Amino acid sequence: MDKYKHRVSFRLEKRKDKNGNLHEELPINADITFGGKRIWYYSGYRIALAKWDEKAQRVKRNNFNSDDVSAADINQRLVKIASAVDDTFAQLELREEEVTPTTVRDELKRILNEEKSTRLTVAQVYQLLINERENELKTSPATALWTKGTLTKHKTMLRHLSEFKATLYFEDVNDDLLARFELSLINKGLSNNYCYKSMKDIKTFFNWATKRGYNKNVAYQSYSQRFRDETKSDSTINLYALSEEELAAIQTFPTSRKAIDRVRDIFVFACYTGLRFSDVIALRWSNINGDILDVVAKKTNHRQRFALANEALRILAKYPKAPDEEDPRIFPTISNQKYNSHLKEVGKLAGMTGDWTTEKQSGRNKTREVRPKYELLTSHVARRTFVTMCLRKGMSPEDIRAVTGHTTADMMMKYVKFDDESKREKMSILNENAQSGVESVFDHTITDNERIRLGLPTQEIYLEIFEGDTASVNAHLAILAHLRGNLDARAEYIKRLPADKFNEVLEIIMKGI
Repeated sequence: MDKYKHRVSFRLEKRKDKNGNLHEELPINADITFGGKRIWYYSGYRIALAKWDEKAQRVKRNNFNSDDVSAADINQRLVKIASAVDDTFAQLELREEEVTPTTVRDELKRILNEEKSTRLTVAQVYQLLINERENELKTSPATALWTKGTLTKHKTMLRHLSEFKATLYFEDVNDDLLARFELSLINKGLSNNYCYKSMKDIKTFFNWATKRGYNKNVAYQSYSQRFRDETKSDSTINLYALSEEELAAIQTFPTSRKAIDRVRDIFVFACYTGLRFSDVIALRWSNINGDILDVVAKKTNHRQRFALANEALRILAKYPKAPDEEDPRIFPTISNQKYNSHLKEVGKLAGMTGDWTTEKQSGRNKTREVRPKYELLTSHVARRTFVTMCLRKGMSPEDIRAVTGHTTADMMMKYVKFDDESKREKMSILNENAQSGVESVFDHTITDNERIRLGLPTQEIYLEIFEGDTASVNAHLAILAHLRGNLDARAEYIKRLPADKFNEVLEIIMKGI
């Protein structure tokens, strides 16, 4: 009968990455057509385009894929699938069953002994990963791959995934399904930022499942996330750093409550060191050598070694090491949750009652909320305060990164927030320049070699091009000062730059010129 006529061929799925380039290895799919319909069946193998014989529809002899599977083994699998396809239609005809993509796929899986019932669901495999990481935290916390926070995050993701589709199998995962799952998170009212990070967590799990052999469907690798948080592009939204006056108020408000005083000490110590909460709370006296702090960051495994500021040393003096203790922690242990809860009270007692506007984006919708500043005071505000304070004091970005352990300038700049007073100072400088005439690199006897390295034209052309462009002129002055090793002058010119030019100059300095 016509409805049982079919054809099977094998093709590479020429999937491209985000840059429009083909992946190094491409999935080998069975292309099964029947009755004007078509289904694709993944062979379980991938191969480089150059190793595939399109005419023969087989892997070229004497080749291997990246998993070291030979052409002979892959081609044998393709022959098995082709034979199973013929058997599938023969069985459906024998039973006089209706031929649909579902009946064909299910029968093919049965013949190949690849029925869903014989394998674990995505949720079941995800639970295996979670159990493995949870056991690591219990038995060997010092070498565990995840922190407790990461474990909790993945448990939440498993719950979201199970609520979306409890009986999901790896073979069902494709761009459409991932898009629908991402949309389901948005429909729960979760922020774009949360969804963006969550989809990255899902990919982490899929990578693990693929590496362990639970999954052979790699369609997830090319999925491009739909939702990104546009509010993150503006560092003045949601994130803030303390002003000098606010930090001083936190340092000096009176309290007789030991718990509040300890939280204040931990926070102020972080403001003067740039350390994350997890690293501050884990500090031991072996990390301190006189006024030098030497620690390996938990998050990045990056070693940070630098001299402590006087205020940080003052706080350490409040927590002396007992003579009979070998290597105790410096600060009393406290959970991040309780710390952040107490920290809000610290902010309130310090008089941080001014309003701050936060913005949340969920899908296309942006909502703003005005809240007292102390309610938004968290452990990470200390790290942003440190970076901002150092920049305002004229410390070079390279030196700040050496202390904070940020691997790139862009990562560090996410922590920077200049307060209104800083903005007034910048505008004041620009106003003064407008009144008195802006200096340029040509007021500093720039040599032809320096001018060429900066990519600048001759003086006459330069003045025509950059007339009235104070930001660019100051950026050139900052880079020239950097070339000459004059860090004080560089810091002064950098202070005059608006945010976009600041980032541009910072990138040039970091890359080297």
